[in-house]
Formats: sequence, structure tokens, C-alpha cells
Amino acid sequence: MSQTRQIPGEHGDMIEIEVGETPFAELSRLMMVGISSDNNQLVWTAQIAPNGPWTGTLTPIDTGHAYIVLGTGSTLDGRVAMVAQTTGSPASVHYIDEAVEQAPGGGQRWNAPHDLGMPDGVAGFQQLVMGRGPSGRVEIFGVDADSGIVWWCYQNPLTTQKKTEWVTPPGTDTPIEVTVEVPAPPATLWSSWTGLSAGDVSRISLVNDASGRIMLIAMGQNPAQAQVHVNAQTELKSLTAGDWTGWERIDDATSGTAKSIPCGVLDDTGAINIFMVSSDNEVAQLRQTVPDEEGWSEWTKPGMTDTTLINVTSGFDGDGLIMLVAVAQDGGIWANLQTHVAGQRWNGWQKIATASGFGLAAMDYNSDGRLSYFLGASQNNSVSVISQTALNSTTWGAGWSQIASSGIFTYGIVRDLTPPDS
Repeated sequence: MSQTRQIPGEHGDMIEIEVGETPFAELSRLMMVGISSDNNQLVWTAQIAPNGPWTGTLTPIDTGHAYIVLGTGSTLDGRVAMVAQTTGSPASVHYIDEAVEQAPGGGQRWNAPHDLGMPDGVAGFQQLVMGRGPSGRVEIFGVDADSGIVWWCYQNPLTTQKKTEWVTPPGTDTPIEVTVEVPAPPATLWSSWTGLSAGDVSRISLVNDASGRIMLIAMGQNPAQAQVHVNAQTELKSLTAGDWTGWERIDDATSGTAKSIPCGVLDDTGAINIFMVSSDNEVAQLRQTVPDEEGWSEWTKPGMTDTTLINVTSGFDGDGLIMLVAVAQDGGIWANLQTHVAGQRWNGWQKIATASGFGLAAMDYNSDGRLSYFLGASQNNSVSVISQTALNSTTWGAGWSQIASSGIFTYGIVRDLTPPDS
């Protein structure tokens, strides 16, 4: 009898695969969406085809607006989506996604912005994050730097309406009238903004638990001693602030406080793992003791680099095992692969590259399952990428490939499930 296990799916759910089966069968290409440092316009670039090279061209997304804050993600049906805050005053948050029908020749086409407004009394957000809950609805989170409050806005769930039809039952010639409940769009597409209780939050990251519910991981506002809190949805259909646990502090004396934005990822048992660069400049790890429950292990360290790390990014490889990539103050790029979940065994940190600058980091997988690691450089607003040489490899490409030589001051990496044919 074959063995199976569950791994995180594309739509925030868990998918079951046979052990040894590569869970990357989707036809997709990686895409970068960013804000131009020249004119604050939204731009994008992507792989020419699944697993292929990048176009090297930044193409504008013409909305008629300038933007300053960006979050990226995707819709339930796999279209690229983004949320961005306009410049100027009063600021407003816009939601933009790919059109269902693309332009002739496989070109990209975008829907017009949907204005989500701004919470009362909030002048602007310093961070926007996008995710999807258990049903696949897009959910958006904004961090207000002034109050330290995280605000939440989401696509309203579908409603139902009665539909009457005439059907002929099997074995008869006489139609009968049948009334059924069918899905229908909500009267209002988006909710209003809701504050997720008082907080002391400067930055957040998002992870889905094994049931698809969203957990937020927050870093406090004091840069010298940034506390770490989590806040998780308690319902599969969370619609009010009461459907969240509230902020729970998770750092302690053993972990120290955070020196980087904590990140979360599921392991192949469905447990959430949280990683951060802690106050000793090394990576610290916290793991759920049971998937979908609130208990946590003690803080641990997945090995030491004996360098001064400044950030860490987490993902998973083709076997569903956690991959960490961290940046050191001296420009070294370090990777560490988990080899056994139950035994919490790791391959050990290895230096895989040297960065020429520092900036926003991201990691995602290609259509064939190889991981790509992206790093921005704030001194020239460039973005570069290195990739695994093969599925599940601990070897990475020998050199960086620039996907934007300049012009990007913030960006997000997403997978486009509507790639060109070639």
C-alpha cells in the first residue's frame, strides 16, 4: 500500500500526494510585480515561459495612478493579483488583478483598479500583505505605522439564491418544478476595513495553517528589542475580529527578540514553523507541536553560521522539506535544507553565493519545482535571482541573473498560472 502525505497547495489548502511523487505539476511561470523608482508606476516582468529565462523588460501596468506600498498574491483561479497604496493625500488602497482573457498573442492584460479606500483615521500603511483563506478568498492586511494596528479587508463570501427549473425525472415524461440554491455574487464585493485589536506592530508576514486558515506573524515597533507576536484565524470562514485569537507573544529569553521580519512555512506534517534572525544574529526556529493547534515547541536553532545574519527567507522543496536562505552582513548567502522533520535534522548551513547589495528578499518555486531566490539591491534598485540547478538539489547556480538592472524600489514574486503557450 502506498504511503501518502500532505503538503501546502496553490490555493492555501492542503493537497495529498504519494511519497516520492513530485507535487509540482502546474503549468506556471514566475512573475515579478514592482513599483518603479522612477515614476512610482506599477510594472511587471516574468519568465518568457515556464522554467525559462526572464524577459529583462519592465512593462508598465497602466492604472493612471502612482503608488508607494505594494503587496502581491493570486486569485483562487490562479491569476496574478496585487494591492497597492496610492501616493499623495488622501491615500487609497487599490486592488488589481489579471483579466481572465489575455491580450492577443499571449500578452498580459489587467483589470482596472478596485478602490478599497482606507480605514477611518489612517493616513496610510507602511506595509500591505495579501493572502488567501481556506475558501480561496483574497484577504488583505495593512500595517499602520502610527498606531501599530493591523487592518484587515477581504473579499466577501459568495451568497446563495433560489433558482427554479423544470426537470423531467428518470422514467417519466412529466416535467416537475424544482427549486435549488445556487451560488451568487455578494451584494458588496469587498468588506470594510477591520482593526485586529490594538498592537505594537511594525511589520508582518503571513502563513496558512494546515486547514488553510491565516496566521499573521508580527514584529514589534521597537527596533532595538522587537517583540514577536502571532494572531491566527479561528474559523474556516473568518468575517469579524472576533474570529481571530488575538495577539500572542511568542519570543522569550531563549530566542531573544527579532532582528528580521519573522517568516512562516508549513513542514510536511502540516505544522507551522516560524523562523527569524534573533538578537544573537543567528536563525531561531519555533514549531507548532500539533498542526492546527496553538501549542508551540521551545525555540531552537537549525545550526549556526558564525556570521552576522540580517534576514532569513523560508520555502519548501520538491519533497515538501523546508529550505532556508539567509543573508549575512558581509554579503554571504547561506542555505540550509531540513532533511528529516520528526528528528528535526538539517543538512547544515552552506554558503551558496555572495550578494553585491542588500534589499528585499523572496523565494518561490519554478514550474519544475526548482526553487529560485530573489534579492533586491537598494543602492541601485536592481533585483537579481539564483536558482537550484535541479529539483531538490543543494547546489545552486554559480552566478546571479539580473531580472531588473534598476528601477525597482519594492517588488513581490508570484506564480502566473496563465503563462504564454511557448
